[in-house]
Amino acid sequence: SKIMYAKIFECAATIILIIGVALTAIPIYPLNVYFSLLGNLLWLVLGFMWKKNSLIVIQLVVVIIYIAGSIYNFTL
Repeated sequence: SKIMYAKIFECAATIILIIGVALTAIPIYPLNVYFSLLGNLLWLVLGFMWKKNSLIVIQLVVVIIYIAGSIYNFTL
């Protein structure tokens, strides 16, 4: 059912984001950025699925920051 897939998607997004945060704490760079960016992208998708403006705004800002930072750091 749609609800089951949404729950699985939510759990996957959360696990990926937690891995990204853990890799940041260790620190393992740039793998932490990839996991965090993916986790936040998945949460952005969930925000659109659930039509939650607050979730969309925060995740969109975070994703833009990660992408801008990645472009800046990886093109030096």
